[in-house]
Amino acid sequence: MTLLAFSVLAVDSAASLIACLNASNVPLISTSDADYAPAVIPYNLRLPFFPAAIAVPTTAAHVSSALKCAQTFNTKVAARSGGHSYAAFGLGGVDGSLMIDMKKFRNLTVDPDTFVATVGAGLRLGDIASGIHAIAGRALPHGLCPGVGISGHALHGGFGFTSRMWGTTLGTIIEMEVVLASGEIVNVSKESNPDLFWALRGAGSSFGIVTTFKLKTYPAPASGINFTWTWTLDNNATATVDTKVKLFQAVQDYSITTAPSNMALRVFTVPMMGLFQITGVFWGSREDFDSVIAPLVDSFPDQDNIPTPEVLEHAYLDLLVVLALGQALPQPENYTMHDTFFAKSIVAPSKLTTNALTSFFTFHGQNANKPPLLWFVIANLYGGQYSAISAQDPADSSYYVRDSLFTFQLYSNLDTTTDPPVTTYPPWGIEFMDGLSKSMTDAQTETKFHAYPNYVDPTLSPQLAHELYYGENYPRLASLKGVFDPGFLLWNPQAVGTS
Repeated sequence: MTLLAFSVLAVDSAASLIACLNASNVPLISTSDADYAPAVIPYNLRLPFFPAAIAVPTTAAHVSSALKCAQTFNTKVAARSGGHSYAAFGLGGVDGSLMIDMKKFRNLTVDPDTFVATVGAGLRLGDIASGIHAIAGRALPHGLCPGVGISGHALHGGFGFTSRMWGTTLGTIIEMEVVLASGEIVNVSKESNPDLFWALRGAGSSFGIVTTFKLKTYPAPASGINFTWTWTLDNNATATVDTKVKLFQAVQDYSITTAPSNMALRVFTVPMMGLFQITGVFWGSREDFDSVIAPLVDSFPDQDNIPTPEVLEHAYLDLLVVLALGQALPQPENYTMHDTFFAKSIVAPSKLTTNALTSFFTFHGQNANKPPLLWFVIANLYGGQYSAISAQDPADSSYYVRDSLFTFQLYSNLDTTTDPPVTTYPPWGIEFMDGLSKSMTDAQTETKFHAYPNYVDPTLSPQLAHELYYGENYPRLASLKGVFDPGFLLWNPQAVGTS
């Protein structure tokens, strides 16, 4: 088939798909509509994709009809909840998919007796946090960015600064209304469709489109204490690597044995600024904080030069805004934040060796300035003996990386302050970030590292993505994909079953 013939066939197929959606009364945006261009702007501007059409359902029946039309005309389907995918998988991850935009599913209630929240799949984390607090003084474990959509976040993990206390967002899921690839609408829970319940919680985008969640909530803390120690270190000084290694080891040892469940802890580094921070949140009183943090501070190297920490107490919702760098919690229906970036993740299940940390921080110093890239590393504490994340039964869901000690996010974006401004991510940036990742993992080959699916890396082959994200759960997931979506309708370049 010639390229021209293929193009004509694709246009005809898209027209037939749109005709089917119209005949089924599914609200939609076609490529010729004025709303199409703004609707397909990805969060990550590095990865633009162009769906054949965008369904904008308001009911589960609309979702069902859209899936049936896609099946009839052999069009792959991707659902978008918030549009925050690092790989733009909500747009399909390739051109020509049917995107199902769930933004109209914004219902939010809290049962006054059970405090179970019923949450529409189009809501964002900030909407839910402010909403359930206003309704019932409740809270959920969830991420820090208020514009992230609930569906992708919850179905693939969902970590935040209450997670060591309450677990992941995924762990709060009690029940879901789900539309299967066949168009069938089902309720899914531990008791009803248990295999699907297992698969959705960890690999949800491959198994169905959730329209509504029922989530366990918790009494919101009255306040929390946000703390930060900041070192500014000379990347050219020979002692800097040793200082960083010892600081990280202090955090690591404290985390494994001592850090209470009501403490969130992270290490944040911006090499080009020489910035090294130990920061987090304690959900308790200042008196208790001073007591529980003392062993960590006592283990910092160079005790005579420990920086004065910033320690501030905030009311619960105010602290969520602080952690979101000032972003408001209630979010607009259409997401308007964008960046041009590439990110990777490392899930470290156990203690990092001196050799691995030395290699990692040596790479930091040697590559601190990489214009036009700005890059940073966040190491979030997931584990430790008191963590609620690792305490959850690993067989309960397909989410594989709950045994993480630390999860690292390696993030690089463009310096937009240059003159003239740079708008294109450099191709060598991918190789550079791979090198950053390998500076740790290749120096500790005795450890089986994994990756976090919510920091999705589109450069991974499907096989490597499946290994890093799902580990030993993948064979069961692949088998269930054949049961619930044998035609691979629900698809992205790293979907379960893709080879």
